[in-house]
Amino acid sequence: MTGNSTRDDVETHPNPGPSDAPTTSPDITGIASGRRKPQSLLAATGSIAVATLVSRITGFLKQLLILTLLGASVASSFTVAHQIPNMISELVLGAVLTSIVVPVLVRAEREDPDGGEAFVRRLFTAALVLLGTATVLAVAAAPVLTTHVFLDESGKVSTSLTTALSYLLLPAIMFYGLSGLFTGILNTRQVFKPGAWAPVCNNLVVLTVLVIYYLMPGEITLDPVRMSDPKLLVLGIGVLLGVITQAMCLVPALRREGINLRPLWGLDDRLRQFGGMAAAIVLYVLISQAGMVFATRVSSGADEAGPAIYNNAWLLLQLPYGVLGVTVLTAIMPRLSRNAAADDTPAVVDDLSVATRLTMISLIPIVTFLTIAGSQVGAALYGYGNFGGSNAERLGQAVSWSAFTLIPYALVLIHLRVFYAREQAWTPTWIILGITAVKIGLSALAPVVAANDEQVVLLLGAATGVAFAVGAFIGGYLLHRTLGNLQMANVGRTVWHVVLASLAAAVVVLVTDRLLQLDVLADRFGGIGSLVRVGLNGVLMVLVALVGMYLLKVPEILAIEAAVRRKVAALRGTAPVEEAPAEPETGTTSAEAPSPAPVPRPRYVESDAEKTVILPRIDYGEYGVGPYDAITEVMPAIRDVPGRSNAHGQLPYPDQQQVRSGSRRPRFFAAPSGDPRLHTGSGRVDNEGVRVSDDHAAGKSTIDAAARQKSADKDGKRPPRDPNLDTGVIPVGSPQLPPVRVAGPASQPRRPMRGPDLIAGASVAGGRYRLLAPHGGARGLRFWQALDVKLDREVALTFVDAEQRAADGTGPDSPQAVLSRTLRLGRINSPGLARVLDVVRGSSGGIVVSEWTPGRSLKEMSTTEPSPIGAARAIRALAAAAEASHRAGSALSIDHPDRIRISVAGDAVLAFPATFSDSDAMSDVRGLGASLYGLITGRWPLGEPSAPGGVPVPHHSGATVGGMPEPDRKDGVPVEPRVLRPDVPFEISAVAVRALSEDGGIRTAATVQHILDQASVVDQKTEMIPALRIGQRAAAAETHALADPEALEQKKKHSQRMLIALAALGATTVLLLALIGWWIANLLAGDANDAPLTSQEFGLTPTAEAPAEDGPGDEQAEAAPPRPAASAPVSATSVSVFSPQGTPDSPATASQAIDGDPSTSWSTDAYFDPFPSLKNGVGLLFTLADASELSAVKVTTDTPGTVVEVRSAPSESTSLDQTQVIGSGTLASGETTIPVEADGQTSHVLVWITDLSSSGGSNKSSLSEVEFEAAR
Repeated sequence: MTGNSTRDDVETHPNPGPSDAPTTSPDITGIASGRRKPQSLLAATGSIAVATLVSRITGFLKQLLILTLLGASVASSFTVAHQIPNMISELVLGAVLTSIVVPVLVRAEREDPDGGEAFVRRLFTAALVLLGTATVLAVAAAPVLTTHVFLDESGKVSTSLTTALSYLLLPAIMFYGLSGLFTGILNTRQVFKPGAWAPVCNNLVVLTVLVIYYLMPGEITLDPVRMSDPKLLVLGIGVLLGVITQAMCLVPALRREGINLRPLWGLDDRLRQFGGMAAAIVLYVLISQAGMVFATRVSSGADEAGPAIYNNAWLLLQLPYGVLGVTVLTAIMPRLSRNAAADDTPAVVDDLSVATRLTMISLIPIVTFLTIAGSQVGAALYGYGNFGGSNAERLGQAVSWSAFTLIPYALVLIHLRVFYAREQAWTPTWIILGITAVKIGLSALAPVVAANDEQVVLLLGAATGVAFAVGAFIGGYLLHRTLGNLQMANVGRTVWHVVLASLAAAVVVLVTDRLLQLDVLADRFGGIGSLVRVGLNGVLMVLVALVGMYLLKVPEILAIEAAVRRKVAALRGTAPVEEAPAEPETGTTSAEAPSPAPVPRPRYVESDAEKTVILPRIDYGEYGVGPYDAITEVMPAIRDVPGRSNAHGQLPYPDQQQVRSGSRRPRFFAAPSGDPRLHTGSGRVDNEGVRVSDDHAAGKSTIDAAARQKSADKDGKRPPRDPNLDTGVIPVGSPQLPPVRVAGPASQPRRPMRGPDLIAGASVAGGRYRLLAPHGGARGLRFWQALDVKLDREVALTFVDAEQRAADGTGPDSPQAVLSRTLRLGRINSPGLARVLDVVRGSSGGIVVSEWTPGRSLKEMSTTEPSPIGAARAIRALAAAAEASHRAGSALSIDHPDRIRISVAGDAVLAFPATFSDSDAMSDVRGLGASLYGLITGRWPLGEPSAPGGVPVPHHSGATVGGMPEPDRKDGVPVEPRVLRPDVPFEISAVAVRALSEDGGIRTAATVQHILDQASVVDQKTEMIPALRIGQRAAAAETHALADPEALEQKKKHSQRMLIALAALGATTVLLLALIGWWIANLLAGDANDAPLTSQEFGLTPTAEAPAEDGPGDEQAEAAPPRPAASAPVSATSVSVFSPQGTPDSPATASQAIDGDPSTSWSTDAYFDPFPSLKNGVGLLFTLADASELSAVKVTTDTPGTVVEVRSAPSESTSLDQTQVIGSGTLASGETTIPVEADGQTSHVLVWITDLSSSGGSNKSSLSEVEFEAAR
């Protein structure tokens, strides 16, 4: 929890800035009286970021030294002993402290008269007793924990050494718990630095101890283990001292804050309220630790380096997740938690989609790289000291096998955040139960399935990944049950694009590594060369993956590219204009406060940034737009803004007022400069959108009691209702603000800000939306199809006052009033209305964001001469939406054909909503009649609507509206559709004409809907089945629906592609199952022997046949082959692993090839690809007792299919080119004799493996015994 500020931390100081001037406006600043002003949140965040980076670096160095100095066996014992106090501390206090105790502590500080002092004292006393008891019990039970829980006495990890180290490290339970408690207390006081730097102190102490350990002579004795061993004591006590230092370095900060830690017995009642949640969290931790303990026990039973490799491989995977995954999700996770806590399901679904997409984009390339280059990474990071060689490469292979775990692991954490925020504390427990069950089951199978003991730890890593994948599936299923449709279609498309780009990058990396022979760096320069090789491949991987994602048009990458391009353009643009000095903060609150002196402004110069103005958005959060809500927006006059852009490439906007409720994050509103109390110095433009919530859509007040109290006048009464309510200027809970004046002569007109250049490809709303295609406009509105870059979906954008022609910002048809009325449509759910998603408000104009309606425009559909019944059915959906809006007290403003689109389902939809003040039920009825008339005849009868406040446009012949001509008129009334199209039914023609007329008798949208329902009844499906004569084929059903034929064709193609994909998936599944079955069959069948039955020996004593004597009649017989020359065995005195390309394979067991015991063997590493993909080969270099002329070499192995070459070598230090091939052969199971033809005597022989065996399911070979024979 280090560095994580709570919600109340931010609220206490809503706008930290460089100025520390006091203020006397507690309602605005929210600073509690009597408490010191906290430090700048930005400065604290920067310090925490630096501390986190240093902590990760020093922590990695600590783990590296532990492995390289201690070696595999001692490091495994230390890893297990070090895990025990960490796990017990987390189980006893850590999880509950983070999830429950700290939030209650914040509440106690705000509610208790003593500022939470008694609560802190009781908490410290209870924690001290609980941790002390746990420490004493754990130390007493150390032998039981090490030999019966974490390790097996019959395993390969020393239980004696683990127990000895546990005695020294288990007291750390007390100090781990105190460190977490002290950090939580300090964080609630907004003191973050000590808690962030405390782990760094721990790491530095341990690094010093490890250096001392290295300088001390001798080694830790393992048989027997002595507690008095100096190196053992230095290691155990030194690491314990680091944990003590981590806790004690927080004590000075506690004293500076005046925190009283004197013992006080008792338990606060507020903690009892969270008993159920605490039990769920403790059970969650216990279940997750059970899986970890079981996997550690399995790894220790198979391999002495198993625990060290398993633990450090997981820590290595946490590094990219901590740097990329956590960093990328830092911004989205708090918002997701707030929306989940507020039960805002649509917002949670959107945030889940964003979080999942960002996780995939950031982690899939890293996972791909670690999968293909895990061995390189292991050798580069750990190939030093006592842990180098095969152990480092095996650690890298473990990373390769388990790299995919990062993706389901990140998804599980996202799911858990949602459940905890919704107070569903038991749901994560079921998820971790499923994860642990799968992990334990697969971990138990690992020793059975593994080809050898060294492969067990690799399978354990893969088992962890599969378990988390199951957990992600369970979490997704539970979220689907809770939230409904999770809208993951766009996520799937993005994932496929990222996977394709990552695979392409992986191929480029492998080919480049092979062509440039980067493995030579590792051979010549060791670990440093391996590190350079990994760095070069990693940079190439990232670059190629980014280029691939850009070419595949992944929205997030395009957004990054656009931001970088804007930044470069800003840096290379015109010279910056001198900025105006900032207005200082002041504590004056009187209404008679003097106005600040006019600030000279630089000459107005239009910049490139102004050509695409990024409209800021006002985030109402829980504030609705109900007619009497006290806290809403004020749109003051806008000052003249200089033509310059800020560091983000955006235009500066006037100062902003920060409005806050008691329990939410800051909301930023445009504020005038006339009232100095409202200047917070933020200067930030909030580009996030306003989500249409259920509360404000229903007109429900969402303001809490405190906000209402502040909005009341001095007599405690609510301010009177403003008669201009629908103008968009709604009363606020602050005194009347004077208008902001523009500096300069009164006669100088205010220069309006330019609106954005609406061109295809431009980005608006802070880069959130990218314009795709225009779709007309009306009455100062502009209609665009756009792409929501954040959620990767198409949306419809309605630009309000896009040309900046609104003269009065407070009129009934001002842009802000139009936006406020349009918000009321957000709750209406009807096929005839595109759902309003967001509203972007700006200082000039705004944007209505709604769902995109696939299909055709009204004009395009009218050119196809649609069926009159189908047209009636389409307008019927639009009439239903109009009736719903009228019942909600709003209107649709159906006044132009460009607003209406015909969906692929054949419904007429108001695709671009924006409600003007002159819209009412009657105007919508006329719009329905015009839409029906235009859809049938291809002519628009209403004429061009006038701009707000403008003069109505008269009807005249030849005029067009939205590309549709006006109809012929008779006595000023449009001719009936039946005159133009005789096939139009009377009812449909009559409703179109009567709806257009003010005295036509149709006054409600419900009437239009009812009549069109009756007129289109022929298109409704019924259960009546006509009788068929024998042999008669049923006639195809005729439909009058206006479904888009292109969309139907596209749907048909999509269905065909889906069938092909399912067929391919089925074939792939069958093939995969067949391969798995073949692999299991080979595994169970054991080693194969290709020799014929007649030549195999089954343990019987062979019968020697006497050679036939040559007779006189056998001259014609074929001459018998010559007998081999007599030979004598030659012993080998030493052997070493020969691996010119990379680290040696299992150098510690090379001597087992000449120990005379066939049950022992030397084995190569298990390779993902056969030779020579990674290496050209590996072998054993033998030194003979005497120089001899060899005649044969006998090799005993249990890995048939291995291809070897016998080479003579001039010396022990030689290269492959200096050796000479004197024999070769393919090894069979058992003993294989390879004849050799030596040119002379030699003392050094190389048995060189050129092709590995694949009999065990992996590319690996072993040599049990190698014997040499020399000719006599």
